[in-house]
Amino acid sequence: MPPVFLAALAQLLAFALTGLVMLSLRIMGWEIDVVPILLTQSVLAVAVSFLMGMPSWWLAMQAVFIPALAAVLALSIAPAWFLGGFVLLALIYGRTYTTQVPLYLSRRRVWLAVQHQLPQAPGLRVLDLGSGLGGLIRHLADAWPDSHVSGIESAPLPCWISKLRMMARRNANIEWGDFWHADLSGYDVVCAYLSPVPMPALWQKVKREMRPGTLFISYRFTIPGVMPSQVVEMNDLGQTELYVWRV
Repeated sequence: MPPVFLAALAQLLAFALTGLVMLSLRIMGWEIDVVPILLTQSVLAVAVSFLMGMPSWWLAMQAVFIPALAAVLALSIAPAWFLGGFVLLALIYGRTYTTQVPLYLSRRRVWLAVQHQLPQAPGLRVLDLGSGLGGLIRHLADAWPDSHVSGIESAPLPCWISKLRMMARRNANIEWGDFWHADLSGYDVVCAYLSPVPMPALWQKVKREMRPGTLFISYRFTIPGVMPSQVVEMNDLGQTELYVWRV
């Protein structure tokens, strides 16, 4: 189950437990203020989330969720603002709540490092999984005019922006969709800048679909238990690395 659904379930269970506690205290004749109710909900939500095995950063979010919600509601903000914010976030991040892959934007330093890993072959076909705003695709398409560079992006707004950026390039294209449904067999190089969560399953997909001798490249996130063919140090402030596997 995706963590966002576990978090919601934990809040619901905590809400039920908080209700039972408050009801018991009322029966005993105690008058309970709003603040203790909010604190009880937060503590129980964290406890339930911990028992569910959720990561520590989710526990912090669970702790502040209800108090933050109460504070926002106290401001009497018009509901239209919440709707607008929700729509904007959905357009920017898409299904991050289930994929656990946020919107990461790579830099020119990374694009150059990827470019240097590409085989010197005409008609090269490259695919970027989770292509964001299309920076890598545009760079490779310009650097290798006889190649064809494609991208898949599930977040609507970044996909639309990158489509506009590629309109003048005949050797580049962006698709809106889920990269899990993409067929990798037709590509010589597949690139990814995702998150640690999908890497083990993605490697299984790579092994099933990509041809022997092709390259799988991941920026920052490695595959647990699988030694890369090459590791490129980026020499940046974050001490990040580019991982290259020959299938």
